[in-house]
Amino acid sequence: MTTKKDPTAVRIGARIKQARQMADFPRQADLNVILIEKYGWSSGRLGNYESGQSIPRPDDVRIIAKETDSSECWIMFGVGPIRSRSRALQAVRYQNLVHVVESLKGQISDYNDFLSTAGSSPEAMEKYLTNPFKKIGDRQARRFEHAMGKKKGWIDEQHVDIDPMCNQFPDDLRELMTIFSNLHGNDRIKLLEIARLL
Repeated sequence: MTTKKDPTAVRIGARIKQARQMADFPRQADLNVILIEKYGWSSGRLGNYESGQSIPRPDDVRIIAKETDSSECWIMFGVGPIRSRSRALQAVRYQNLVHVVESLKGQISDYNDFLSTAGSSPEAMEKYLTNPFKKIGDRQARRFEHAMGKKKGWIDEQHVDIDPMCNQFPDDLRELMTIFSNLHGNDRIKLLEIARLL
């Protein structure tokens, strides 16, 4: 009989895997060597976390975050920048691009329109999707936003509605967070001022 995995453990595991890959450890074994030698981990601990078999302890999250140059908060809750300040923008652009492309891939004509508008080919796009380190420069980021039908700067921000962890929040809180995420500059300040008056 198969035991059903905890959905939260699965989401955390997916983020640990992404953090590992973005830290240039393409295989689990590449990071495992460091965790075993430096911290005395068992050979299966990282695999259990990535597969969602178990939820990592806070100390283990701290170690994974340190070795992958990732945010502990993002690994556990999917909130805030994924990487340290110097690499956060690339990580966020990558996450947003993957989300949009995955949502389009089931609709061939929409996906082809997206590629055409973005000035990209299926092969070139696949390189972006499979390599989190492939730099998404400012010019390309603006092209992607245009092709997505998004405002300038959209791809540079984390959006709460994209991360699966957001589904754990109550509907009204998720709606409020999504509204805030889609606002810019003064509009965000106005929303906060209105909320503080209540």
